[in-house]
Amino acid sequence: MPPLILAENITKSYGDLAVLKGVDFSLEVREFVAITGASGSGKSTLLHILAGLDQPDSGTLSFQGSPYPRSGSALERFRNQSLGLVFQFHHLMPELTALENILLPAAIAGTANAEATNRARTIAERLDVAHRLTHRPDELSGGEQQRIAIARALINQPQVVLADEPSGNLDRERSEELYHLLDEARTEWNVAVVVVTHADGLAARADRRLHLRDGRW
Repeated sequence: MPPLILAENITKSYGDLAVLKGVDFSLEVREFVAITGASGSGKSTLLHILAGLDQPDSGTLSFQGSPYPRSGSALERFRNQSLGLVFQFHHLMPELTALENILLPAAIAGTANAEATNRARTIAERLDVAHRLTHRPDELSGGEQQRIAIARALINQPQVVLADEPSGNLDRERSEELYHLLDEARTEWNVAVVVVTHADGLAARADRRLHLRDGRW
């Protein structure tokens, strides 16, 4: 079987600044990969490209052996159905409750049913935010918003979760809960996980740890 994600010779520049300089990356089913590196090394840029939120200048991307959709509704459907995204800025909808934010990907997919609602409540319980589901984002702490964003990323049971500093706003106890939830998703739903992190504790739990330096491994 081909890798879940395969990226080959990925380059990306912004003006005269070369951020990624021929990066190769692969991800297998249920694998947990941590990407580390100093600020400005290209970690978040690579994650955005793997998420289909940005396009490389050159190189190829495939998912289960097929090229990534490049634009339009096919790309949006691919992200909604196959990927769960968690980024440094939570991007919660301010007018929606926490529960409605978690269910948003399911609503987009047309699957916001009772089963999805029960799954949302279960995930929220695991992340200790079940008692906050009726609150809107501006009534939540930064850590609570992060946990809601993580629950949203898992609601559609994606094949891959891509997370940029998911434990950045979490204390040690909450970070441990996050790890166990991601590990449970791998075991129960066959989810693969890619995490960009500065947290050595989280990176140490990964199956593989890749270090970016000046746009290269």
